[in-house]
Amino acid sequence: MGHNSSMIYRIFSIVFIFIYTINNVQTASIPKSGNEVLQILKDIKEKVKEGTQCLPPSKYFAGSCYTYMKMWPASSWEEAHDKCLSLPKVLDAGLLVIDSIAEYEFVERDLIGRKSGSDSVSVYLGLRKMNDTWLWSNNIPLQETSLNRYWVDNNEQLAYECGVIWLARNISVLTAAACAEQALRPYVCKHTIDRCYNNSGGCGKYGTCVNIPLMNSYKCRCRFLYSGDRCDGWSSQGLQAIVGGIIIIIAFIGSYFINLDRTGDQWSFRKSTVEHYQAATIYSPSRPTSYMPRTPNAIDRIIRNPCLPDQPDFVDMPIENEKLPRHSSSSTPPPFRPSIGQPLERKHRYSFRLSVQEFEISSHIQSLFIKPKRLILISLPIALTIAIGLTIFYVRRYVKNHIHHSSYSNSTGLFQFCTLYENNYYVNLLTLPIAVVIIIIIICNQTRIAYYRLNRKRSTEKFSIYSPIPFNPFSKVNRFDTMVLSGIVSHEILQIIEEIFLKATQIKILTMSGPLFDLVRQIGLVIIIGMRYYPVYTVIEMTNANVLYYALCALYMWTDLILRVFEQSYCVDIGPLIRTWHKLQQLQNETASKLAASSFMQTTTAMNSNYDRSHSSSRLRTFSQKTLGSLSLGRPRPLSTTMPSTLQSNLLNTNPSHSLNWSSIYLNYSFVDRNESQSTFDQFNIDSSVIGILKYAPYYLCLTYICLRLTYLSMSKFYNLLLCCNKETNGSHKQSSKHIYHEPDLHSSQKLSVEYRYVRHLLQKTQRTLIENNKKIPFFKSLLYKIYRPNKYFSYSKQILNMYMIAFMLTYYLTFNILQGGFYIIEKVYSIFSIPLIVLTENIDIPLPKPMNLKYEIIFACILTAIIYYGQLLWGMKNYQKHMLDVYKGNFIDIPPRSAFKSARLMSQHAHYPGYCLAYLGFGYITMGNIIFVAIIILRVIWKNLFLFEQVAKVVIPILVIYLSKCILIWFLSRTFFLQK
Repeated sequence: MGHNSSMIYRIFSIVFIFIYTINNVQTASIPKSGNEVLQILKDIKEKVKEGTQCLPPSKYFAGSCYTYMKMWPASSWEEAHDKCLSLPKVLDAGLLVIDSIAEYEFVERDLIGRKSGSDSVSVYLGLRKMNDTWLWSNNIPLQETSLNRYWVDNNEQLAYECGVIWLARNISVLTAAACAEQALRPYVCKHTIDRCYNNSGGCGKYGTCVNIPLMNSYKCRCRFLYSGDRCDGWSSQGLQAIVGGIIIIIAFIGSYFINLDRTGDQWSFRKSTVEHYQAATIYSPSRPTSYMPRTPNAIDRIIRNPCLPDQPDFVDMPIENEKLPRHSSSSTPPPFRPSIGQPLERKHRYSFRLSVQEFEISSHIQSLFIKPKRLILISLPIALTIAIGLTIFYVRRYVKNHIHHSSYSNSTGLFQFCTLYENNYYVNLLTLPIAVVIIIIIICNQTRIAYYRLNRKRSTEKFSIYSPIPFNPFSKVNRFDTMVLSGIVSHEILQIIEEIFLKATQIKILTMSGPLFDLVRQIGLVIIIGMRYYPVYTVIEMTNANVLYYALCALYMWTDLILRVFEQSYCVDIGPLIRTWHKLQQLQNETASKLAASSFMQTTTAMNSNYDRSHSSSRLRTFSQKTLGSLSLGRPRPLSTTMPSTLQSNLLNTNPSHSLNWSSIYLNYSFVDRNESQSTFDQFNIDSSVIGILKYAPYYLCLTYICLRLTYLSMSKFYNLLLCCNKETNGSHKQSSKHIYHEPDLHSSQKLSVEYRYVRHLLQKTQRTLIENNKKIPFFKSLLYKIYRPNKYFSYSKQILNMYMIAFMLTYYLTFNILQGGFYIIEKVYSIFSIPLIVLTENIDIPLPKPMNLKYEIIFACILTAIIYYGQLLWGMKNYQKHMLDVYKGNFIDIPPRSAFKSARLMSQHAHYPGYCLAYLGFGYITMGNIIFVAIIILRVIWKNLFLFEQVAKVVIPILVIYLSKCILIWFLSRTFFLQK
């Protein structure tokens, strides 16, 4: 009893300390550490709010840093101006421009200091006389400001043109002074770091001022319904959101009224036994309808198809009739004498088995001639994918070693090409015209053929333009090719989704913004991708396409593959340099236009030419620092505040339009903190080229297969055209079409009899089949059968194959994206959750938390989740096969029957099924990955901190012992006393 009470006391103590620590910071020992942490957080918040802090000996006032250069005086106004521009570790500094009386008093009292006695000092300011008007450096006349009251102009006879602030005992004025003297004069440099300090009211009541540190500017962040520079107008995004909300409400109301009558849609697995065995109930009236158990005799029962004749059946055919000539005129089986529902006689079974054996032997012999072609079409794409991967790897290494040391002008052509691949919009527009031309050729040629065919037959059928069918889910033609194409298209769409939601890439060619316009743009991108592969889908769907179609599509896909490989080889690793190239060009244009339009530069005399050169070079230096600060290998990383002098000199002393060497920009990579890598692969020092190749390997495999397949079809079709010149070849029998829309070939008796045999004995189990199933199956084949078991009477539809192909591509793509982008987020989340542990460190004797890299946990969780979901997809394919075979039998135990749904609801759910399946797949993958990741972290924490496990074990183990002992005791008593005979 004492042990239980101490255990309960320990539990309540831990819970009480935890709650008290979180909600109360006024106890005896917690305030010390708690207040320190809160003070640190408060200081950090203030620093973030104020932006970059003023470095000593600067002083902060009203959002700016002020540096009094008393120890480094200047001999002229121009020298003072140049020194302010070239301050180290400071961007966009300049001579002091006073904007208000409060700022004037700060400079007078706190920065320079009041003078006593006969001491006096004059300090250079950013004030000059231009065209008989005193202007501040920001081109604001002095007379238009409130500081004009301090102006004293006592030196007009000397024509001084530079302004100073003169301080003496109880006197401070603004006055004119010589721009250059032999005596040195101090000056004040001003650097604005918080532009929202004085401009917070400029954003209006619907906006908030936000600093832009890299641009040394600010912007107004407006509320959702407002926009504009001052948030004084309605936002198109807000209006679109309101319209979208109205549409959603109307859609919900409409769907509610549509689905009011749901009485016929309810279904339960145990609703009615008659529905479960509806086919057997209809066609076997002798059996009871209330309950129909499965018996061994059921294997000899036949489910009659009402679409077939009542009497005829080929089961009673003599064995001789099975060996009909290949080109007999009739394929109708002889009549079947026994009544439906009786067991098959032995001779009928024997006849059926012989026919099945003959069919299987012929099919196996036929498959011997197909296997080499399949082997080639499988091995060649794999070999070509490996070759593409090696090519990309070595080309990227060459680019990394050589392109960064090339000159600016030599890289312009490559940058212009890579600009087309900045986002998926330009990529799709690059090859879209070729696809449109191919589609037009197909439509024109097929329409011409149909027109001549109608004229030859002199038919009264109305002439119409041919419309290509890109996808027919009920067709059996080239199902595997269509599945591979769906893998290519799904990869393209996943890239768009990644670009929109992860990279937030803005498409520059479009100026529209807002949720509805963004939705239209995204749908437009998907339509463009569909149009790109529309001709390939159309040609593959044709059963007897023209050789020109195959040749054009093969050439088109090879072109697309070559462009994609070239882009992946040259343009991936130089993405930051391309963006820098754009910014440097923009800098050239902006600098030239501003220098030409500036009145300050136009009126500067020859004496101020040095100022012009220093101003333009300082702007280039400032922009280069901003550009280098935003460069990164995969994401924005903070740049160190110190920059080597060599790098500064390279940026200052080079002309960006001619001789800028990219190695000077690439040097910045060595100053990036590599520990802040976003990618998990970087933690293992894996080359990014290898990761990119592995990520795109399924895409390359599918693309190479389609290229080789179209090439093979075009060559095969061309070979058949050559053979058509032979008359004997022209008189040979055509192979029957497998397309569902084509009429059957009545001249092929064997093919038609095989189809009849397939329909009539689709799922009938014979004694021979049962005996074969009892044979011992090899171990590896038994493992394969647990995932998928081939069946000659069953084939997956195109819709299911495409859906599962997209599901496999989605799982693969999600795994790589989480591994590439999840580490940075998880590291930040861990740093946030470590703060409460710091607070509780001194109070509950918890050891100091140590940073955990988590790279092994991330990669293990992702790989394990991918394996689980791949297994689930394969298991789902097996269950789909099983359920469809049960449906063919008329067995609706595991799935609802057709009568459980209305026609419209059945079609709508059928259309939404792939989307729901893929959406649940993605959501479940992310959820399961997070659960596995958290579980692995918990196990690692417990393993590293066994004292926590000991504390938990003291509570959990006694409870488990008591519960298990109770279960064992009850089982033993039940077994011994209550169930003993």
